[in-house]
Amino acid sequence: MAAGAWDVPAAELAHQIVALTGPGTVSLTIRNNSSVPVDDIPAIRRSLLNGLSALGVTVRQGTDAATTVRVTLSQSARQDLWVAEVQQGPELRVAMVSVPNAALAVKPQATPVLLRKTLLFSQSEPILDAQAIPLNTDAPAARSLVVLSREEIAIYHGGENGGAWVKDQTFEVAHGRPYPRDPRGRLQAQPDGMFKAYLPGVVCSASQQTSVSGTRLAIDCADSDDPWPVGARSAFFNSSRDYFTGVMVPNSGGDAAPFYSVAEVLGKRGAAMVFSEVGGQVRVSDGSALKPLAGSRDWGSDVVAVQSECGAGAQLLATASGDAAQDSLLAYEVAGHDAVVVSQPLPLDGQVTALWPATGSAAATMILKMEQPLQYEAYRVSLVCNQ
Repeated sequence: MAAGAWDVPAAELAHQIVALTGPGTVSLTIRNNSSVPVDDIPAIRRSLLNGLSALGVTVRQGTDAATTVRVTLSQSARQDLWVAEVQQGPELRVAMVSVPNAALAVKPQATPVLLRKTLLFSQSEPILDAQAIPLNTDAPAARSLVVLSREEIAIYHGGENGGAWVKDQTFEVAHGRPYPRDPRGRLQAQPDGMFKAYLPGVVCSASQQTSVSGTRLAIDCADSDDPWPVGARSAFFNSSRDYFTGVMVPNSGGDAAPFYSVAEVLGKRGAAMVFSEVGGQVRVSDGSALKPLAGSRDWGSDVVAVQSECGAGAQLLATASGDAAQDSLLAYEVAGHDAVVVSQPLPLDGQVTALWPATGSAAATMILKMEQPLQYEAYRVSLVCNQ
């Protein structure tokens, strides 16, 4: 947006904040969960600072201010929503303003796909994977949220239509071998309404446990080096590190080097396996050989394939390269040995730590690591055809 375009909503939000805090000193953080470009965040912050200052509020860096203001830029399908959480001692109050969604008024040129993210769950402990799975139990909710952490698997019910998830059961992940420094994990739904959880050197299997009180979930974990599911194939994971060895079952065609992630793209142009290798190179297999994938120079280590009704019928999501505190996500289509951009970047207010296919839907599960305060968030990333 042009300079000053954010002044009006920022001034309105500043008035609402000051109505709650009164004059004084506050700390201010801004978090972007919307399609507002990352480059616009400094301008929004300046507008808020100016509005607060004009009303007698001083913003101090750090956490020693008695009043904390946390502003979140979020959005719905029709508009943006700026929410300010004002914390004064034990009391938390909220102010919010609606903002026209500029992304809806002007569609990006030459980008047939739009990326949308929806928050599923957040917690302070690291999340390895989170999947909404219709578990075959006596639970009152048709869908459950399974959250995989390093040492436990938690089952939540509810959460439909924006409601809160309620924890139902928690299971310890028993493992006889120590994890690597940054362990990874994957949840995989099973045809019988259960699931498996894969972690370095251990596999956990969910099953039904029937008693006089009804059917409940049981989970059994055992040390195992069984391969992890990756699309229609499986891949062996190096349990002492954080990557796959390169050995696939069945073989993907060509010799795969150790890789961090792999995506099986099944589109109208045919099938392709894309490997994000440990050495930083991205290569594609067409069933007979592995070749460098052009257009992947600026990719990070996470890739995932998503089926859709857009374009070629299947897109590849890839993170940006580098160790920036704020990551981003892009959609591509694979044509032969080329990756073609088909979306605008989706700005992210944190670093991507995991990117897996979502269960039972044309979407992906993305885990973000947030800083200050440390928080892990699980999102569902979906694709919308930009017609």
